[in-house]
Amino acid sequence: MKKFFVIIIKIVAALLLFVFLGFYMVKFFNKAVGDAPSAEACEQSEHFKDGKFQNSIPTSAADFSETPKIMKDYFSRNVESKPIDSYVFEEAGKADMLNDTTDQIYFNWLGHAAILMQYQGKYILMDPMLGQRASPFSFLGPKRYSAPPITAKNLPTIEAVVLSHDHYDHLDYETIKIIKDKVKYFYVPVGVGASLRYWGVAEEQIVELDWWESKSFNNIEIIATPARHFSGRLLSQNNTFWASWVIKWGDHSIYFGGDTGIFDGFTEIGKKYAPFDIAFMPIGAYNKSWHDIHLDPEEAVDAFKQLGTAKKFYPIHWGTFDLALHSWYDPIERLIKEADKESIPLLTNEQGKWTPVSGETEDLYWWKNYSTKF
Repeated sequence: MKKFFVIIIKIVAALLLFVFLGFYMVKFFNKAVGDAPSAEACEQSEHFKDGKFQNSIPTSAADFSETPKIMKDYFSRNVESKPIDSYVFEEAGKADMLNDTTDQIYFNWLGHAAILMQYQGKYILMDPMLGQRASPFSFLGPKRYSAPPITAKNLPTIEAVVLSHDHYDHLDYETIKIIKDKVKYFYVPVGVGASLRYWGVAEEQIVELDWWESKSFNNIEIIATPARHFSGRLLSQNNTFWASWVIKWGDHSIYFGGDTGIFDGFTEIGKKYAPFDIAFMPIGAYNKSWHDIHLDPEEAVDAFKQLGTAKKFYPIHWGTFDLALHSWYDPIERLIKEADKESIPLLTNEQGKWTPVSGETEDLYWWKNYSTKF
């Protein structure tokens, strides 16, 4: 009888382990991969050639053969890779925003490229990566320096979520699962909708656009514009597209750079849609090995100037994850120097602070409070 019970316990233990591993693998697959778009949907784009999406000019990222050297440099570098522990932010300025009777857009930087905008009581959210790690793994990969100032659960009802592409530091499975039922529409580049559908977002909520395509609703026009980048989750690459975005909301016009390298497409975007109230420009995670796909601060200033008339430059894609070999503050330090030299109207503040697009920077050097160097 004792032997019988031992056998039963082993069988139950094995079944529980099987169920646990099965659950974990399903969750891992969902988070890591999502779903592949249909070839038919992608082939309608002129930018889809030879089974992959292509940039408008030749573009390369780090070659696989460079990986050992990059990893060696990463672990041997002598830079301040993250801010001090007090680098923690909460939502601020909400009462002032809600009491403002002027007709202007407010925005809130939630870290990395995530921007929440508010206008006349309605909200638009860009690149909502509010998860803990920019990685397919919950235990490994770039970890946030601190929690987002507004969590996914605490976000309001959202008119539209706008996604630049499907990399883990821009499209986060856990965030989408939490917010999908309080979002009216998801605006995404061609192909990205497949993962959203796989994760339970309803078909009627998804708007997939190619470059220069647009869709309007409720006095909001959202336009997909060119970017120079690439896409992919886990082992896939370039089977979905990427984009920057122009958002016309009432009488306001916003440019959202998302994630891009330098190219001449900014000039054409500016000719078509400038002037802009504000341009959210990526400035971080640069290295010569992947120069083509990420702007460095000086190139971001050049891209901003190519856009033509934009009243404010707001830096994004920095200060949240350790994604390159430079220090965590190097992007903003270099940007301030370049912006001053080129007389660029720079606006920057701590995460979590509600700011009008016409606002002024209270302290360009706020980030120095979180570094051991200054």
